[in-house]
This record gives sequence, C-alpha cells and structure tokens, in this order.
Amino acid sequence: MRRFLVLPTSRAGWGLLIAFLTLVLAGSWPVISWVNRATLVMGLPLLVVWSYVIIFACVAVMLIGNRMVERDDHE
Repeated sequence: MRRFLVLPTSRAGWGLLIAFLTLVLAGSWPVISWVNRATLVMGLPLLVVWSYVIIFACVAVMLIGNRMVERDDHE
C-alpha cells in the first residue's frame, strides 16, 4: 500500500506544518473579507498591510524550515 500523505515526525515539524496551514488560512477569502475595510494603517489600506504581513510571515516560515533541514543533515 502506498502512502500519499507524509506527516512530520518531530515537534518542530508539526509546528512548521501548523504555521504553514495558518498562513494558508490567513490568505483565504473568508479572512480577507474580514480585513477588507476602508481603514488606513500607517497611510496604507488595511488589506495591503494584511498582505504584507502574510508575505513576511511566509518568508519567516520558509527560513525556519530551511534552517531545520540544514540542522538535520538530510539531503
């Protein structure tokens, strides 16, 4: 039998998976509709600020994931 789903085996891996899924949900339409208001934050619309937050959070999660892979000595 073939496994089509690979699950993390460590706490750090589970944390990374949860962080990634949280980011996916933060960028989904129901959440965006909550943020899409005519409110300015530091001169920018709230939706633009939310987009920047998601982009920088994605970069942070990818950096953490890359450091975890480098630490494990797996190729």
